[in-house]
Amino acid sequence: MSLSVLLVDDHVIIRRGLRNLFREHYPQAELRESSSCADLLVQLRAKVPDLLLLDLQLSDGNAMDLLERIKAEHPAMHVLVYSMSPENLYGQRVLSMGGAGFLNKQSSEVEVLHAVRSVLKGRGYISHELQMRGLEAQAAQGGPPLGTDPFGALSERELRVAEELLKGAGVKEIADRLGLQPTTVGTYKARLFDKLGVDNILDLKRLWDLHHPSEGAER
Repeated sequence: MSLSVLLVDDHVIIRRGLRNLFREHYPQAELRESSSCADLLVQLRAKVPDLLLLDLQLSDGNAMDLLERIKAEHPAMHVLVYSMSPENLYGQRVLSMGGAGFLNKQSSEVEVLHAVRSVLKGRGYISHELQMRGLEAQAAQGGPPLGTDPFGALSERELRVAEELLKGAGVKEIADRLGLQPTTVGTYKARLFDKLGVDNILDLKRLWDLHHPSEGAER
């Protein structure tokens, strides 16, 4: 069976590693590459792949902004997100927007191949961690279970603003990056501060590092 794959990541070394992995295990596959949201849309207009392996943070924006749209336009295409973004924040969101699975970039080669094979067979892919979180949520009564990540209560846009704030961006810079008015960004900032129970960026960073120690170190 022929297989076409579009590898979308803004780091050439990641794309090269994925290409080598597919060449070894799917030698007949047609492989294409992209590094930006804009080029991704161009590539999809040219040819829709069987599998889209998609990073979220691309050179010109966040691919989450496109996920629902491209799945609506190409429902038969399997989308496997491959990202360093926190799975506990983005995994369920990806699935709810039509993605077939969420795979962390720290996953082993064996796990990557398992996820790819599962998605191509139409079964989708959910990591053990995400499965456990789903079971916790189903079992919880009278509120979220202990240890629940407070950032999970944020809306998609509030989470994006929080991440930009954690990178040191100001309100005007965030507005330019997200295509919003500064007053709108200010509103999102106030809302997320209220939801998280913090009063300043330092407290926001401390709360993030508490729940995402590995991501905090990488920042």
